[in-house]
Amino acid sequence: MLFGGGCGGGGNNTAVNPPVLAPVSVSITPTSATVPVGTSQPFSAFAMDTANSAVSWSASAGTIDSSGNYIAPASVPAGEIAIVTATSISTPSASASATVTITAQPLSVSISPASSNVKAGLTQLYVANVVGTTNTSITWSVTDLPGDSGFPGSVSYGLYTGPAPILTPQTFSIIAVSNADSTKTASASVTVTPLENEEGQTFPIKLGSSGVNANAGDCCSGTLGSLLSDQNGKQYILSNNHIMGRVGNAAVGEAIVQPGFVDTFCNFSLPNTVAHFTAAPPIDSNVDAAIAEVVPGAVATDGEIIGLGGIASDGSYIPAPPASTTAIATVGMPVAKSGRTTGLSCAVVQGIDGDILVDLPAECGNPVSRNVPFSGQVVTGRLVQPGDSGSLIVEAATSRPLALVAGVTEDLQFATANPVTDVLAALDSTTGLTLSFVGAGDHAISCSPELETKSRTLGSNSTVQHDSLSSDEISRAILVKRKYKDLIMRDPAVLGIAVGRSEIRHERASILIFVQRGRNLSMTAPSMFDGFEVRILPTDRFEAQARSRTDHEECRFGIRSLLQVEP
Repeated sequence: MLFGGGCGGGGNNTAVNPPVLAPVSVSITPTSATVPVGTSQPFSAFAMDTANSAVSWSASAGTIDSSGNYIAPASVPAGEIAIVTATSISTPSASASATVTITAQPLSVSISPASSNVKAGLTQLYVANVVGTTNTSITWSVTDLPGDSGFPGSVSYGLYTGPAPILTPQTFSIIAVSNADSTKTASASVTVTPLENEEGQTFPIKLGSSGVNANAGDCCSGTLGSLLSDQNGKQYILSNNHIMGRVGNAAVGEAIVQPGFVDTFCNFSLPNTVAHFTAAPPIDSNVDAAIAEVVPGAVATDGEIIGLGGIASDGSYIPAPPASTTAIATVGMPVAKSGRTTGLSCAVVQGIDGDILVDLPAECGNPVSRNVPFSGQVVTGRLVQPGDSGSLIVEAATSRPLALVAGVTEDLQFATANPVTDVLAALDSTTGLTLSFVGAGDHAISCSPELETKSRTLGSNSTVQHDSLSSDEISRAILVKRKYKDLIMRDPAVLGIAVGRSEIRHERASILIFVQRGRNLSMTAPSMFDGFEVRILPTDRFEAQARSRTDHEECRFGIRSLLQVEP
């Protein structure tokens, strides 16, 4: 018997062909550009399907360096066209080209607005218009005027932030330089005026203003938020324990001064005493609150808060008292506050019934850092910044007191606040008094457009008001949140949990879980809890204190201690 086959036990003898390699090609960006004579245009390119992606450059008119930066010739060439070519170094037969139209049109730069007024620490957006080139990128800077040595603030992508604090109006130059031709520039002027909330005031002062416990021991400022009255008519400033009470370490009678020390450039002799510390519930009592009895004649007796009356035609804040009746937060409710750092600002309530962990550093008279859990919290979008702690959050439609600012995430994305009903109950229990807000009738509050713009990010901080969620929907969501709270809060990456609005169906509630940015949950978070959408919100830690980064001001005024402000 004859058997056919080869070695190795049989099979076919079909030859295996080597893989077909893709040919080397070159990609260039942009593929076309319009460049005025004598100006520049950056190109980028790389070789594909080869281990060496490097390219060499050449131009039919003008010059181009090894990094791809093309310089148009000094005069328009014949045909008004130049060809820029990128050639693979490993495979010279592979190349790609871009067409450059050379124009005699002069490149020019302009800025809008040409001039503006900005309150200290707030922002103004400038827009540069570049014509005569397709390379419209700009380098921004801000400088002092000749003879002025003040810190001018900062500008990034055209968004200018004024220096803070300042004592008198200051004018600076905003400069835009064309990246196509650095000789082409434009400038605008900006006048920065003191923010009323940061200024020292003559008696009687308005609230929403800078202040702190005189025994803080370092250069700190927070906000003296609002005015309370007891059953006998005696009046008290309301702020945070970590602003006026030194987190349980203040003694009755300690001076509360205005403005805070940051706003006197750490001259501890300048502020005036406006009240004396009276009481603060323990920091573990679920509120961060303190009251201080008013020095007669030192504080406006009608409870006026800077900016609650709106904004005058000259940009100044109009003071007005809040309403005397309190309100309860609802998801999507537009709110406002007036505070030391950001003045009058608006946002919406993002979460209610929040369980939030807040860091209290060992600063500003607090000798021991700690992490404090708060429950039942109101969580807003971008509303506050460091220095605004102690501000009173009110319902924007009525100005009714809603919550007391207690902390802000380091990325400023969210603020947390104690409901005023909890604050008043804790203060009444601690003091034996019956306290209520000093105020007037309901009135709507109009916020400054620039602060509203800051609060519009990713939808979660939008100032657009949605229809209110039904009370039944909220009640059921709160029960579900509380059911899973302990499980969720055990995860070390979790900063808090609250009830908010669904991103998918706006008429539905959701469970919001705040997760520390850069950390992973130790558990696999479900997409739903008992029929309610779970939203994971990456953010930074909630803090009741943050340092002021005013290094230039620090140098200018010879301040040796590190400036700090409270959120």
